[in-house]
Amino acid sequence: MLAKYTGVITSFESRDLLKTLTAHRGIATVPIAGKYRAIDFPLSYMKNSGIRNIHVLTSKNCRSLRNHLDVAKSWGLNRKNGGLTIHSGDAESDTELLVENFDDLLKSKDEMIVIAPTYMVANIDLDKAIEFHELSEADVTVIYKNIPEPSENFLGCDILEFNEKNHLTRACANFLPKKNQNISLEIFLIKRSLLMALVMSRPHNQISLKDIIYRSKNNLKIMGFEHKEYLSCLNSLANYFRTNMDLINSKTLKEIFFNENRPIFSKVKDSIPTHYLSEEVVKNSIISNECFIEGTVINSVLSRYVNVEKGARVENCIILQNCTIKAGTHLKNIIVDKNVVLEETELEGNPSYPLVIQKKYKF
Repeated sequence: MLAKYTGVITSFESRDLLKTLTAHRGIATVPIAGKYRAIDFPLSYMKNSGIRNIHVLTSKNCRSLRNHLDVAKSWGLNRKNGGLTIHSGDAESDTELLVENFDDLLKSKDEMIVIAPTYMVANIDLDKAIEFHELSEADVTVIYKNIPEPSENFLGCDILEFNEKNHLTRACANFLPKKNQNISLEIFLIKRSLLMALVMSRPHNQISLKDIIYRSKNNLKIMGFEHKEYLSCLNSLANYFRTNMDLINSKTLKEIFFNENRPIFSKVKDSIPTHYLSEEVVKNSIISNECFIEGTVINSVLSRYVNVEKGARVENCIILQNCTIKAGTHLKNIIVDKNVVLEETELEGNPSYPLVIQKKYKF
């Protein structure tokens, strides 16, 4: 890196996207693959590229996020100067909150900024993106992924179009699956001074940071950098369910979590290993620490402290932490929020419209 970068993570995605699953938490802290959270991905790829000053912009209802980030050393960001800073308030957009906290950004000597959202699940090689940005001399670099075949997984995401010189010419919302769509990861590399100039030139701060940048495409040299590895967007319950099921696949799991040069970090918790006391079947699943498994678990993702009793069956499910699945319970295609007890019940959902059992529910 020729220049030093500050990270800005925007956690302003609508909670309505994941419905009841985000009634008590923002999208930034929804569990992924058991022990991880959505915000772990941008925090990790920024940390892996050497960024040591990261600002998180979020709404005032962020208790879950603050609890998750209270030990910044998990990402190597517990520093006296800089490190991890959370900004929250009544702002209606990330732009408004950024303006309110310009003073903190001005304290930094870093001339460049990386902006990223929390609902895009990917392990970005940010070093390559930074190298591309600096060699291209672009005003802004936006990271995207080309989706060659029609896919409903990215409906509602931003589509980008580039000319023969790789300059951004159009940005619009994706409402129809088509071939060869360039899906924006909403990750931008931009000079701090340019970002501030763009923001301050807008009379209203209700416009999001990404839209301010897109709308400047005719006046700026905005270029695209292609991400060619796994990508998922947590913009619906179906996509959240699909993302966790994708990660059960060993190839995808290895690509995301087992790259020795780009590890994904999360909050460290000291806990004992899971106990497997099952005479039944446990296969093709991600099971976190300190679970107690006596029943059948197939193609599922279990967070910490889950108890599956003998005679219970869990298939194609996501079970969040501290749940008890009692004997006689059969679940398929279900998302179970944390602190739930299910006893002698049979429930089956649809992967495209997964059934969610709400937090602290007892059945």
